[in-house]
Amino acid sequence: MRDPGFSLSLRDASRLVELSFGRVFLRDHGPAAPAAPGGPPVLLLHGLLVTSHSFTRLIPELASDHRVLAPDLPGCGDSDRPPPVLCADYSPRWLAAALQELLDRLGLAQVDLVGHSWGGAIAVCLADAAPARVRRLVLVDPTLFAMPVPIEGRLATVPRIGPYMFHNMYRRNELRRYLGRAFSSERLVDEADVDIYWDRLARSGGREAAHAMLMQLLGADTMAGMLPRMRALTAPTLVVWGDRDGIVPREHADRVAAAIPGATLRWLEGCGHTPPEEQPEALAALLRQHLDGAGVGASAHP
Repeated sequence: MRDPGFSLSLRDASRLVELSFGRVFLRDHGPAAPAAPGGPPVLLLHGLLVTSHSFTRLIPELASDHRVLAPDLPGCGDSDRPPPVLCADYSPRWLAAALQELLDRLGLAQVDLVGHSWGGAIAVCLADAAPARVRRLVLVDPTLFAMPVPIEGRLATVPRIGPYMFHNMYRRNELRRYLGRAFSSERLVDEADVDIYWDRLARSGGREAAHAMLMQLLGADTMAGMLPRMRALTAPTLVVWGDRDGIVPREHADRVAAAIPGATLRWLEGCGHTPPEEQPEALAALLRQHLDGAGVGASAHP
């Protein structure tokens, strides 16, 4: 499965990987020819309601000299969708454990870990549970604290009614409206990308899994548990934030950076909640500096 526009100089070993709970689709890219060691592979974790397709503009920026792995999280994209009751309702801790199983299956002892949005919460759980497996950590506009929820999100939390409404009333238009808020400008939304995300979300079990993850994200207990995990992190951490993020409040950036020992905060000017899609070149430059150990320095609040 090759993405249009990917350079032929990049190795593409994307595939389905069989795990104990089902299959996970994994994008696996890197130099076509052996390159000098550039550190461990880079593992990219995507956000809620989207898939690893959200990294298709970022991967070529990194894969010339890094092996880049980007799975569709269990329940998302082209990965299998086990019923929520069988996987701890898709809690970030369960998803982190699933990713540890994936790393075991791939024979990888260590990765550089990048988590975007909901993927940031999973990345924190993984780095906390298995610190030796994460050499360096990058959190991009992560969802790590309780935050305001739009009306459609609040309706989805109503017992019994919420799951029914989310499954039967959440359609492509609602997904596009969310993506419009995620970018710094609605004009940046690519309709072809919306079609890809909607196709995967609408597949059997997709909305049930997404609803379970949404409930985890909105759960007070889940989010309260993030703070002690952040305080316990030992991997050198870079926090990257779009200064026009319309999904996660701007003040969360400083809170996240303050909670993680030694973390550095960098802002992307004019960028919304989706730096991997909106400013992949600028994000890749920050990632490279951090992953290569060059240091990026703290930036002032814009």
